[in-house]
Amino acid sequence: MDVAASSAALVDIWTRVQEGTPCFALEPDGKIAYDAPLGFRLHVDLIEIGGWGDVRRIHAPEPLFDGFVASMSDLLLLRAVTVVNRGKDGDILDFLWLLPEVAKDGQFPAIDEEELEHLCSAVESCLGEIGRLVVAAMIGSNNEAAAMHLLA
Repeated sequence: MDVAASSAALVDIWTRVQEGTPCFALEPDGKIAYDAPLGFRLHVDLIEIGGWGDVRRIHAPEPLFDGFVASMSDLLLLRAVTVVNRGKDGDILDFLWLLPEVAKDGQFPAIDEEELEHLCSAVESCLGEIGRLVVAAMIGSNNEAAAMHLLA
C-alpha cells in the first residue's frame, strides 16, 4: 500500500510506527508493515508529495474520515508511473484493474505532459498501440488537446 503525504506527515507516521503504534511494525529491511484485523499483512511505502519523487500532486482527493485518499484517476496515474519505472506483475495487474474502473467513471482530471507520457507508456506496455486510443477516449473531456495529439 502506498501512502503519499507531505514530508511533515510522513515524519509523523514514521515516528508513531517507531513508538509502537498498534498493528504497525518495522520489518528487518526497514519497511513498515500493517497487520490488518482480518489476518493479513500489508507493506506500506511512504511517498513524499511535492518532493523529488514521482508524486507531485493529487488531482482529486476524496474525503475519508479526517483526511483524504486519492481518487481512482489519481491511483491510475500513480500506478502508471510504477508500471513504467518498475513494471512488476503486481503493478501491471493493479493498473489493468484501475483502467476500466476509471474509464467507467468518465471523470478524468486535466493532466500535464509528464503525466500523459507516463499514462501512455503504461497503457502501451499493457495493451500495445491500441492503448493510445484507450487513453484518448478516457482523458478527452478535460484534456482535449492531448487527446487529439494522441489520435494524430
